Amino acid sequence: MPAFPVADQPLVGRDADLAELVERLEAGTSSVVLLGGDAGVGKTRLLTELTARAQESGALVLLGHCLDLGDSGAPYLPLVEMFTRLHHDEPERVAELAQAYPRLAPLLPESVRAETSAADPAGFFTEVLAALGALATERPVLVLLEDAHWADRSTRELLTFLLSRRFVGPVQLVVSYRADDLHRRHPLRRNLAEWARLPGVHRQTLAPLADDDIRALLGLLAPDQPLPGKTAEIVRRAAGNPFFAEELLAAQCLGDSGLPDDLADLLLVRVDALGDDAREVVRVASAAGRAVDHELLARASGLEPTVLDAGLRALLDAQVLTATSSGFAFRHALLADAVYDDLLPGERLRLHGAYVDALQEAEASASGDARQGLAAAIARHARAAGRRDVAVTAAVQAGDEAAAASGPADAAQLYQHALELVLADPGLPTPLSPFEITLRAASALVDSGDPYRAFDLLSDLDASGSSALDQGRLALCLAEAHLLTDAPESMAPRLQSAIEALAGEPSAVLASLHAKRARALFDDDDFEGSAQAADEATQLARELQLPSVTADALTTLARLDSIAGLGERSLERLDEVVRQAAATGDVEAELRARHQRHRVLARLDDHVGARDEAAAAVRRAGELGSATNWFALDCRILAALFAVLTGDWRLADEMLDVRRLGVRESPTTAPLTAIDMALAAARGERETVLDRVETIRPAWEREMMVSMHGGGAAIDVLGRDGDIEAMLELHDEVVGTVRRVWHMRSFDARIRLSAVVIGHLATARIDQRDDRRRGDRQRDRSDVVAELAATAEDVAALRADESSLGLESRAWLARARAERLRHDWGGQGAPPPELVERLRESAELFTEASFPYEQARVRVLLAEVLAAAGDQPGARAEAATARDLALELGARGVLERVGHRGKAPRVPAGAGSAPELTPREREVLALVARGHTNGEIAKELFISTKTASVHVSNILAKLGAATRTEAATLATKQGLLGE
Repeated sequence: MPAFPVADQPLVGRDADLAELVERLEAGTSSVVLLGGDAGVGKTRLLTELTARAQESGALVLLGHCLDLGDSGAPYLPLVEMFTRLHHDEPERVAELAQAYPRLAPLLPESVRAETSAADPAGFFTEVLAALGALATERPVLVLLEDAHWADRSTRELLTFLLSRRFVGPVQLVVSYRADDLHRRHPLRRNLAEWARLPGVHRQTLAPLADDDIRALLGLLAPDQPLPGKTAEIVRRAAGNPFFAEELLAAQCLGDSGLPDDLADLLLVRVDALGDDAREVVRVASAAGRAVDHELLARASGLEPTVLDAGLRALLDAQVLTATSSGFAFRHALLADAVYDDLLPGERLRLHGAYVDALQEAEASASGDARQGLAAAIARHARAAGRRDVAVTAAVQAGDEAAAASGPADAAQLYQHALELVLADPGLPTPLSPFEITLRAASALVDSGDPYRAFDLLSDLDASGSSALDQGRLALCLAEAHLLTDAPESMAPRLQSAIEALAGEPSAVLASLHAKRARALFDDDDFEGSAQAADEATQLARELQLPSVTADALTTLARLDSIAGLGERSLERLDEVVRQAAATGDVEAELRARHQRHRVLARLDDHVGARDEAAAAVRRAGELGSATNWFALDCRILAALFAVLTGDWRLADEMLDVRRLGVRESPTTAPLTAIDMALAAARGERETVLDRVETIRPAWEREMMVSMHGGGAAIDVLGRDGDIEAMLELHDEVVGTVRRVWHMRSFDARIRLSAVVIGHLATARIDQRDDRRRGDRQRDRSDVVAELAATAEDVAALRADESSLGLESRAWLARARAERLRHDWGGQGAPPPELVERLRESAELFTEASFPYEQARVRVLLAEVLAAAGDQPGARAEAATARDLALELGARGVLERVGHRGKAPRVPAGAGSAPELTPREREVLALVARGHTNGEIAKELFISTKTASVHVSNILAKLGAATRTEAATLATKQGLLGE
């Protein structure tokens, strides 16, 4: 007899369902639960978890399965399995039951069966009830009967008897079944209706998992298998079904993006059992996708109404389709895929062609809102049917409709589909030229937040022979895309050429070219030329009454004010732009002005204000239905970054969560991953940081922020790990990338990178743990430190004076100087007074900048140095401040450092009453005290490692402990661990 199933992964997304079952189990009374759900939704996994909980609590678990044996199955198979398993585990107890209840003989092994009289169904049912009650006199009993949709008639009759009686003692009976197998004439349907009306019987249905839970499941199933761009597709296709998600993941890991054969066969079993009419209808429906309108299905199928209705009725009864408000939908998207994949190639062409004809007929008779979406559907079906001329015309029309309806991502896809068809067959009749379709596709890509793809698309466009006006329009589109990337090449010369070609003819294109040239010259640091171009754009735009161009130019002038040190005037200009843009409905102008307000505030060293401005812009973009606008996405990135820096890590989490935006992974969104790495590094989640380095490396050469913050986070983590060689190698790679791609030998972020690296070299020297595995403990890296320190000084020397550096850069410069001194001191003898002064200066500057995490890190170093200097009161004060900041943030690495090494004074935990811990936190704390790792805690409590880590961090914060050992000691003293 096989052992009870054991879970190999934490339960995901079923906490509430499990809690409901456990609550009934622990109530100490009898209960019955009818547990329904679609195949693969997780019924067995949930019951496996319940089994483990029951066995841990000392309950007896009886498990039996119904089997799909048709009409030839023996009766009572699940109960035979239950008692056979019990006999295997407790033979003496089963022998006692056999003697006490002789009518149980059909369920028991022959070796223990007692002699019994002729068959007596009523007596048999009564003794089964009595036997379960007898078992419950010793301990609670959990009876699990799985797959009741395959139950034989005898088993269903026995269940009816058991459910209509009350068990004696604490017996919990859980009957599971597949809801999607219960067609209208399925015998269990009537039983369920009857059983659900009985007292003490509860019906519980497992809904599909949420998308977030499916993502978490994929992470558990393939933690070392990054699937960039594939996770969202698996989540979409799985539609909340964990089994489907697992099968799709397995196929994806093997390089197959289609539907796995085994899964397709499983899905098609129900379809294959249908009649000819139903199979014909479901084939036609599959060509439409997940759902289809009834009238459209009728037109496309060409079936007689009576035949169509009969087929639909059969499909509804078999739960292949479900009814919607206007038609029908497949019960699961993968079922539609399976049926469609099973079509012959000729069938697909024929069916898609039939849908094109039906849709065109519907479009001809529709008007107003009724036409919405028809063009996109025609384009899809025409393309699949090989009718490319129809597909091109419909795709362009649908793209125009999507763009007008604020759907730039959909519009971009439709225009690109049209362009692919035109380029593949230049002779196709088209409603627009390839040039025009390309411009519209690029514009939609920019609006949907993907300027890189737009720029690549436009760069491939052959515009030779085009008019000066079209050349100007192309230059405008190229500049718009280019200005939203980190590409180093200047667009100013091309824009100037386009302006000269249009000189003397005032037009909207000419005004826009001047405005774009102003932005390009600003990026080239030609501020005088930028101001002149912006003035020309403003004058021409006002003459032609072009408010959007006026707003563009005024925003550039506001940026110039900020560079000139006129921050308040810059903000006033931008406020006016925001007001006018909001009044005229110019979303792009409003969001760009808000974006620039953030930059001005950051330049004024108002980091909290800059953070809040960027977050407000993100929320405003959401209100305007433009969450994927480039400026909205960049404000999201900036809000997340400044939230990390200023210690509002909840806001950072909110801004970093873009899963529901439907944004395609691209260099534009890569900075979000980089900032998430920076946040993970601050929280002490080293594995998260190191796991993502390879994921973001391809974007280093397109977005400087990715290399600076993602690479910077990895450099920091490697340094903390003491992997000095890897840290230095990655530092050189990051700096080398910036030099090679952007031709920048000097940039402010080098001060920060230098300070971080010097700090880790100093710590390695003090700890004498520099690369122990290579036996290189005493290697002197003074030359590296000197070079990095000189680099930081060189960056600062490019300014007229240090005060012209931003507050953040000044704080890092002070830190770099302090770290150089700390390295030279090396922990030997008394620390030099200048080291203390530099650390204090850095801590104060980070405090002024409102950067609590960096302030805490510096104060930890200051506490160590003061302790080494003999200033114990000062050391304790600095350590206490650092601890308070780290506790508020949840910065685990800083907390551990506060309590690490003799030079860092230990801050006594606050006295007073014991903190209030949740029941789950008490369970975690008990395991922490026993020395369990987060992974071991997760396995013990059937939770994810991430959840265990969060619980441990919360416990440390509540106890005021820096380490797990200290937490266990404090918990013991405060009586939190019981006896």
